[in-house]
Amino acid sequence: MGRVKQRYNRRQAELRFERAYETIAGEQCIYCGMPNDGKFDHQPPVYVLHRFADGGLVTKKAIRERFGQCKLVPCCTICNMGLGAFHGSTDNDRRQEIVNWLLVDERYPEDNIVLKIANRLIEDRLQGSRGIEIYEFPAVGRVVYISALVGLIEGQFGGPDEFPDWLKVTQSELADWLRGAPRRKSKYFLNMANLESYELVPDARDDPRGQFKTQ
Repeated sequence: MGRVKQRYNRRQAELRFERAYETIAGEQCIYCGMPNDGKFDHQPPVYVLHRFADGGLVTKKAIRERFGQCKLVPCCTICNMGLGAFHGSTDNDRRQEIVNWLLVDERYPEDNIVLKIANRLIEDRLQGSRGIEIYEFPAVGRVVYISALVGLIEGQFGGPDEFPDWLKVTQSELADWLRGAPRRKSKYFLNMANLESYELVPDARDDPRGQFKTQ
């Protein structure tokens, strides 16, 4: 009798594979430096282990031999949503996946203007002429996340401790603002990424972004 292929259920998969992961303590997102607020990211994604098991039994030894150490790393909600089921080989691969949702979309010339306005709002805020309401504009969040993620990818900063003061201030204020209403973080990611629904993210599909086609 052939192996029965299991339908992916994220919660069931997390329970099945939880013993394969080691939790890495921390209070800041490993990818962008924002407060993680008790949230964690699976490295590799649980969906990847589900694919690897292919409906059968699998040992921790087999998982380690294929993927190395499996870790639960501190991660903010927005970076976690940006990653979906993406399986990068390094943290910088994962940062690039996240920031790709937020960078200027060259298909829309006005996107450059939107980010310029966001930068101006941040300057006004730092000079004291505007209040916390600037973070209601999703492009402000994009500027904050892009600056942190790209700076870490390109080696401008060795970690959040090396961020410039303006970035530390805006990350702190943005984090406080995001905590201010239920589900605000997930809605903010959709707004920043210009997505109508999270159903469009990779782990909603059988083959996230085609990354399994060559396997």
